[in-house]
Formats: sequence, C-alpha cells, structure tokens
Amino acid sequence: MSAPTQDPTPWELLRAMQQMRDDLRADFAVFTDRLTEMVTKIQYDADRRTDDLRLKALESEVAEVRRDRDRQRLETRANRRLAITVLIAPVLVGVLVAVLVGQLAR
Repeated sequence: MSAPTQDPTPWELLRAMQQMRDDLRADFAVFTDRLTEMVTKIQYDADRRTDDLRLKALESEVAEVRRDRDRQRLETRANRRLAITVLIAPVLVGVLVAVLVGQLAR
C-alpha cells in the first residue's frame, strides 16, 4: 500500500510562497544589474562611429607617412646620383684632357 499523501498546511504554503518571492526578487536584482552594464544601441552606434573616425584618421596618417617615405627615397636616390656625378665628372674631364694633351703632343 502506498502512504497517504498529506496536503501542505497553510503555513507551509505561505513559507513556500515567501521563498519563491525572495528568489524572484534576487533574480530580478541580478537581471537589473546585468541590464545596467549593457549599453544602448545609440551608445554602441556612437562608439562605432568614433572608432571609424579614429581608424580613418590613422589610415590617412599611415598614407601620409608612406608618401613622405617614398618622397624621401626619391630625393635620396637623386642626391646619390648627383653626388656620383659630381665625383666622377672631374675625373672623366681630367682623363679626357690628359688623352687630348697626349694626342696633341705627338
């Protein structure tokens, strides 16, 4: 035979309902804390726009640095060519004069 089931007393029901209410309040408190940590869509979109502006500024700075670097490379190359020309031209003129003087002396 099965044991007869005994219905809970009104006090037990009241205690169980109070416990459920306390649990529900705690759950709502946790939920409220989580909601306060979240940002709104407006804030999120504003942050994204700010990030986009920063990224575009960085991209333009990088492009400017690259242009400056390329310009400096071209200037360095031109200066190197000029320096080589300045060093080699007098030597070539000297050799040419020596050859011509040698040809005239004969």
